[in-house]
Amino acid sequence: MGYMGDYSMCICFPKKFGVSEAGPPVDVKEIFMKYATGGGSGMTVEQLRRFLVEVQGDVEASMEDAERIVEEVFKRRHNNVKLPELALSLEDFQFYLFCVDLNPPLLNKVHQDMTAPLSHYFIYTGHNSYLTGNQISSDCSDVPIIKALKRGLRVVELDLWPNSSKDDVLVLHGWTLTTPVELIKCLRSIKEHAFSASPYPVIITFEDHLTPDLQAKVAQMVIQTFGNMLFCPPESDCVKEFPSPEELKYRIVISTKPPKEYLEDKNLSSRGSNSLKDKDSDEDTWGRMSADLTNDDDKSDCDASEHSQCDGDNEACDQLLRPLGAPAYKNLISIPAGKPKGKLREKLKVEKDKVRRLSLSEQKFEKATVCHGTDVVRFTQRNILRIYPKGTRVNSSNYNPLIGWMHGAQMVALNMQGYGKPLWLMHGMFGSNGGCGYVKKPDFLMNVGPNDQVFDAKAKLPVKKILKVKVHMGDGWHLDFKQRYLNLWSSPEFYTRVGIAGVPADKTMKKTKKRKGNWTRVWDEEFTFQLTVPEIALLRIEVHEYNMSEKDDFAGQTCLPVSELRPGFRAVPLFNRKGEKYTSLRLLLRFEKSGMPKQNFKVCLCWRRIFKTRVVEPPPDVKNAFNHFSRSGTMTVDDLLTFLIEHQGENNATKEDAQAIFDSLKHLNIFHRRGLHLEVFFRYLLGDHNLAHPPSSKVHHDMTAPLAHYFLFTGHNSYLTGNQVISASSVEPIKDALLRGVRVIELDLWPNSKGDDVEIRHGGTLTSPVDLQKCLQAIKENAFHASEYPVVITFEDHLNPNLQKKVAKMVTETFGDMLYRSETENMQQFPSPESLKKRILISTKPPKEYLGENRGDVSETESGRRNPSDVGEHFPDEDEEYTVVQYRQLIAIHAGKLKGGLENWLSDDPMKVRRLSLSEQELENAIRTHATKIVRFTQRNLLRVYPKGTRLDSSNYNPFVGWMHGAQMVAFNMQGYGKYLWIMQGMFKANGGCGYVKKPDFLLQRGENDEVFNPSAPLEVKTVMRVLDLLITAPFGSFTILILP
Repeated sequence: MGYMGDYSMCICFPKKFGVSEAGPPVDVKEIFMKYATGGGSGMTVEQLRRFLVEVQGDVEASMEDAERIVEEVFKRRHNNVKLPELALSLEDFQFYLFCVDLNPPLLNKVHQDMTAPLSHYFIYTGHNSYLTGNQISSDCSDVPIIKALKRGLRVVELDLWPNSSKDDVLVLHGWTLTTPVELIKCLRSIKEHAFSASPYPVIITFEDHLTPDLQAKVAQMVIQTFGNMLFCPPESDCVKEFPSPEELKYRIVISTKPPKEYLEDKNLSSRGSNSLKDKDSDEDTWGRMSADLTNDDDKSDCDASEHSQCDGDNEACDQLLRPLGAPAYKNLISIPAGKPKGKLREKLKVEKDKVRRLSLSEQKFEKATVCHGTDVVRFTQRNILRIYPKGTRVNSSNYNPLIGWMHGAQMVALNMQGYGKPLWLMHGMFGSNGGCGYVKKPDFLMNVGPNDQVFDAKAKLPVKKILKVKVHMGDGWHLDFKQRYLNLWSSPEFYTRVGIAGVPADKTMKKTKKRKGNWTRVWDEEFTFQLTVPEIALLRIEVHEYNMSEKDDFAGQTCLPVSELRPGFRAVPLFNRKGEKYTSLRLLLRFEKSGMPKQNFKVCLCWRRIFKTRVVEPPPDVKNAFNHFSRSGTMTVDDLLTFLIEHQGENNATKEDAQAIFDSLKHLNIFHRRGLHLEVFFRYLLGDHNLAHPPSSKVHHDMTAPLAHYFLFTGHNSYLTGNQVISASSVEPIKDALLRGVRVIELDLWPNSKGDDVEIRHGGTLTSPVDLQKCLQAIKENAFHASEYPVVITFEDHLNPNLQKKVAKMVTETFGDMLYRSETENMQQFPSPESLKKRILISTKPPKEYLGENRGDVSETESGRRNPSDVGEHFPDEDEEYTVVQYRQLIAIHAGKLKGGLENWLSDDPMKVRRLSLSEQELENAIRTHATKIVRFTQRNLLRVYPKGTRLDSSNYNPFVGWMHGAQMVAFNMQGYGKYLWIMQGMFKANGGCGYVKKPDFLLQRGENDEVFNPSAPLEVKTVMRVLDLLITAPFGSFTILILP
């Protein structure tokens, strides 16, 4: 018998782990000590309000908000709301932070603009919304529809099929073993529950496999069920723009393929007029589907109603399928669906005069994004794109919805009866905007660049936002998991996974360390994420329990839209695998978001410090001024008036002015009716009522002098959206300039390719044109929004007399009485801005000079070149003399260079005034030898300076060179940017921002010997300006500079 050895038995007694409440994390203790009274004995209502504003970023938090929180905490923890002095203890404060309803991570109300067309929104969309389980053998029911609507779903899909006797309509998944449900039952359930979670419209998409008789029956059911809830589109053959969610509140919207198109399909001619064996539009075929499931190019993913019952060429069949019911069915359709014939790119073609819905399977969509990604984005800017799961997802699984969202697809349809990460992402996205089921698409998906460029999801993008997430602690597992997970004789090892779902560059996943011990877990670990497209990024959070021998146990998940995360400490509820919220389980997280500084060059960011936003302490000088003019810590209206006069130097200030300042501050939560406290006084100093040049300040310069006595806010190539070579010409930059206060608009007039009409473009370049009439209309509509003083339009004219006549007609008809016409051909003095209020002036070179000039002469325009093919050969006709007179009568400010050199250009004719244009190079050359002559010329005449031709990037030059020599029209590329444009904008904030600034007297004066100001001469110091202190802060997202005298 072999030796068996001695064995010792070790009996291990497990330690019993009780459920006890963990103490607050370190950061919570520190923040409480910072804001609470007397070293942390208690946090009063006022202190809690400061915490809400400074840490939580709730800048609008009022005393009432803070008081409501304190009372609610006392009610829940102490069953007492009537204590004389309510103050939160540290435990109370932690309890508040952990309350999801009092401290949620997202806003719980609709806050996005809901007045844009439907195509501007992502819409919460379901697929086969009637199925209770898998796609093959589950039951069809109205129960999953009701559950989805209660969750906030806004698009419900119903597959319509005839019953066995062909006299009624059922909802079922065709060519499968799913059991049907009656259509009327589904419609009634939708009516009852449509708006239980959101007031915004519910869209029902019909996948239609019906004969016209049954379509008529469906129309009758829909109308009788929904009544006035049903939105019926205006009577029109096509929809030109979708209505907005706001317009459609509490309305039901029907989307399917119009029956006319249904009848025209030819897909089923070989199957007979009563065959219904193809699955509708959006599905891969069920039944005979082995080939369909492997071939992406089949007909299975075309729109349902694209499968007709008979050949459209069969005349007998066509007559058979044309009952009176078709118009009634068609009139239900607010969102027409269907695919144009042709290849994928043809299906994505955008039509100017109508919009529609297109459905693509996830496979077809992936193919489209690879080959036509920007076409998809462009299509979804006006039209609606629906994506649905591929046919092989028989278990009702789902695909990644972010692929659709990053290309602008509005209806990313998922199987709501399934579960898993794609559905978690879907629920997370539609937690945005108060959970109303409509989320406004980011601007970058709607913007169109100069050359019709749109967002390219494949392009490499720079980091735009930094998100910091600190996972403090979690609680509630012992309550929600007690039946299945809670084991008081073991020690759980929870860890949290934190990551980003978004564009590929942003996708990442990190995790905390495993923590052993109490069931209330404290991690206190921080993670940083750099995001290139934060607008569609989702913060993914999962909690797992470590299991050494098996797969780690799932312990909760959530997804949160990054763009809507509220900063500060937040209570985050967790959900189960099916997306159902746990009763007690939640995490305490802290969020910080910051922008990434712009970099025009490659750098290595080794260290990056993120500064916390906080309320700025008033500087000592502000405190001293407040103490001097206030009484007992309060500044009354009379005290403020004294401050305005004695300290601010506003000698004309009245008590009404001081009261107006008071009234403007009443909306602040910290305002007290008895007067201004220091904090409110400081807000006033940083506000709009204390600007160096307030935007509402009045015009105060003398406006009765001739135009030559003013600097004019002047644009160059005002129609260009970008650079000078390949950008688009458009009315938008003209509108923007006028709304900013620009008073001189430049238009380059060229013949179109046929030579029979006039367009605006930058000649000799690849810039695309815009119609002259559109530009004139835009000027008329926007000319006097920012200022009532005259707008001057400078024409750079490359036209023959016939087209000049056409321009004269356009200008006269567009502006009518707004157009100023000079009484004399040669003015000896320009009229004043005051006399020209709300008038349009035309300035260009007279046609007589244009017609008589040699083609080789120097043009008044800066391009200095004309293409004969653009101008067209000139053949005088009998009406030419009338044409010239008519065009010339438009010209209020004559332009042109006299023959000869610079000396002649700058000559001052006492009998008439005119406009001269010089490039920045010509001006710089001229001031070396003719500086004083330029000043003398500009005392009566107008001088326009424009950028040199090498500024292809629409950059600008130093405007002071022109202004110090008296040049009135220093023309800038308004679509550019940089310090010179900042200087230009700063100059024209003067005089109430009216676009006209009176030139200093020294530029207009002449001495005893006819001498004028010489900018090149050395000058004595005239004024000293002292800035004693600068305080730079950023209240409410904008930068303010406070100058303390």
